Amino acid sequence: MTLIPRRLFRHRPNGQALPEFALILPVFMLIFMGILQFGFLLSGQVGLINSVREAARYGSTAPTTTGGPAGNINAYLTGTVLPRNVAGYSAAQLVSSSAGYCRYQDPSGKWAVRLTVQVTYGHPLFIPLVGDIVDGIDGTDDGNFTLGASESMRVENPPLSSAPGALSACT
Repeated sequence: MTLIPRRLFRHRPNGQALPEFALILPVFMLIFMGILQFGFLLSGQVGLINSVREAARYGSTAPTTTGGPAGNINAYLTGTVLPRNVAGYSAAQLVSSSAGYCRYQDPSGKWAVRLTVQVTYGHPLFIPLVGDIVDGIDGTDDGNFTLGASESMRVENPPLSSAPGALSACT
């Protein structure tokens, strides 16, 4: 009778990696998809900030004492700048956008005009499970994450000796 060496019957943990991988894979995929979703949200926020800044700069170069071109700035923002800077922009997702002028007195006693541009945009959440988790963070349950940006710039008017009557005071 031949003896079989004992080392051939030693217990080996073959196949143990597969159950461990199956337990870790859902958690890993959730974290990875969350990183992707927040990356798209961050990209949208940066594009929104750049759009608002560009529209405010555009509007601040037009001298005004009456606040007349505010509608043109809003149209420029929503029609040209936002679609170019925010990836996946949809006009239906735009919650609000406004451009307005106000007057203020600088420390030297001269009056100046300030332009303020504000935008609120509902960026879509498109990764299913992560979108459901993130959706309630902004206070609404609508499949969008609310992003906002605001920028104020002094209008390039010559200094005014008296307050422009058509504009309200800045708050």
